[in-house]
Amino acid sequence: MLLNTSNLLIPEVYDAIFRMGHFDELLIADANYGASGMSPRVVHSGALLNHELLDMILRYFPLDEDEEFGVNVMIPDYGYDYAPGIWQDYEGVLKKHGYQGTNIFGKIPRHEFYSRSKSAYATIQTGDPRLYADILIRKGVVIK
Repeated sequence: MLLNTSNLLIPEVYDAIFRMGHFDELLIADANYGASGMSPRVVHSGALLNHELLDMILRYFPLDEDEEFGVNVMIPDYGYDYAPGIWQDYEGVLKKHGYQGTNIFGKIPRHEFYSRSKSAYATIQTGDPRLYADILIRKGVVIK
């Protein structure tokens, strides 16, 4: 046990984000995501809400700003006109950490999202039951 740490960031999460390099991607996956079949490195987190885990990770993890989007979410298929509520939660967390703009994250189709998530450095699976709560974040440069 350590003082002043979050129970959302178990040691395996710290290890994964510490070992990642610039341009590596991390998937924060909801409870519906088939992590074991899709990802070579899976950490099962005790986090219940993806946006709360994202908030904790962004305390240590700079997002890549060399591309249009250092953060991507999955859009619903087949022309659904549906904006998942978690997107507002993600937007609030990103703005809290200084990331601004009208298009604060990219939205990519499900099949492309799954393809990219297979090559992510690691997947952190949470207990978040909300649909379309999966989020890919790309690590930026750590400047001291």
